[in-house]
Amino acid sequence: MSSQEKIDPRIIRTKKMFKEALVSLLQANGDQSKLTVQKLADRAELNRATFYLHYQDIEDLKEQMVTEVLEELTETIRPLFEENVDKTTPIIVSFLEHFYEHAGLFNVMLESKDFRSRLFDIIVSIISARRETRKGKGRSPQVPIEIIASSTFGIISWWIQKGMPYTPGYLAEQIDMVFRSGGHRTSAE
Repeated sequence: MSSQEKIDPRIIRTKKMFKEALVSLLQANGDQSKLTVQKLADRAELNRATFYLHYQDIEDLKEQMVTEVLEELTETIRPLFEENVDKTTPIIVSFLEHFYEHAGLFNVMLESKDFRSRLFDIIVSIISARRETRKGKGRSPQVPIEIIASSTFGIISWWIQKGMPYTPGYLAEQIDMVFRSGGHRTSAE
C-alpha cells in the first residue's frame, strides 16, 4: 500500500477493538489455549464474520500485533541510526516510554517467543549503534553485545511483568549504568 492510500477509519477502529479484546482476554485469563474467535468477537462487541474479514485466525491477529508493535518501536529508535543526529539523545527513554504507554499489550506480547526474539534483535541494534558511537570516542568494548542485550532485555521484561514500578527515565538511567560499566573499559581499570 502506498503512503498516498488512506485506510478507512472504520477498519482501523475495528482492528483496534479486536486487538484490545485480545489483550484484555489474555490479561484476564492468560490461557491462550482457551481463547476462541467467538470469545474475542464477544469481548470486542463485534461478530465473528467481521473478525474473519481482517484475520485468518487468532495467530494471524497476534502476528499482525507483534509486527505493528515492533514497527512502532523501530520508528521510536530510528533517530539513533540516522546520520548527523546527536547520539547523546536519550533514545532509551523514548524506547521505554513506548513500553510504558502500552504496558498491557507488552505484558501480553512477552508471552510470544517470536515477539521476544524480535524485541531482542531491536535491543541488539540499539546497543550496536551505541557501541559504534563510542568506538569513535576511543572506548574499547569488553563485554559482548549479546550479553548486554540479554541483561537489558531481562531488565525490561522484569519491569513490564512487575507493573512498571519505576519511571522510564529512572529505568533508562539504570540501564545506562549497565551499558557504561558493563560495555566499556573505564579509565580506572
